[in-house]
Amino acid sequence: MSAARTVMTLAAVAVLVPLALRAREGGTARASLVSNAKVTADEPQADPADLRAYLDGIRGANAIQCEIILSSFNSWSSSRVPDRDSVAWKVSTVIHRRIASAELVPDLATAMRSGDDCASRAAARLLGRSGLARARAELLSALGDANAQVRRLAAIGIGFSDDSTASNQLVRALADRDAGVRAAAAWALGAVN
Repeated sequence: MSAARTVMTLAAVAVLVPLALRAREGGTARASLVSNAKVTADEPQADPADLRAYLDGIRGANAIQCEIILSSFNSWSSSRVPDRDSVAWKVSTVIHRRIASAELVPDLATAMRSGDDCASRAAARLLGRSGLARARAELLSALGDANAQVRRLAAIGIGFSDDSTASNQLVRALADRDAGVRAAAAWALGAVN
């Protein structure tokens, strides 16, 4: 096996085994996925059950697992291998579907403020990419949150929105007392302009 393939295999194992064990220990995680998720032809829009299952599935991921999860925002293959678990695949690809329902915004906003490192980072990106006015309002409001982590995530979410109309708020965030927020605001300004 090549070195790259070995690394990818180990990375996949590092992500999937702990998540599978946690779901197995919980006993209800898989059952709720099966009962709530509908397996249909390619559906471009995420539904609430899939989004909630996705966020529940990534909560508690360690830093390496989270980076692997988040890297799928940047690359994705739609190949359909015959041994894929179609329910788990549908849930795991929620980040590649359009968030077009304002009904999903409260779940994403709650996840962004949850304190769970991975779920909050994914939720901020999904809020930004949605393009929904309600999601934009949540992100702009979160720029003023008392928690620096939430402010940082809000700036990153805005960066994923490609919404240059938020530039004034991001410029103000450049003066934030937290260096992480300032760095995120600078990155977001570059991303939206």
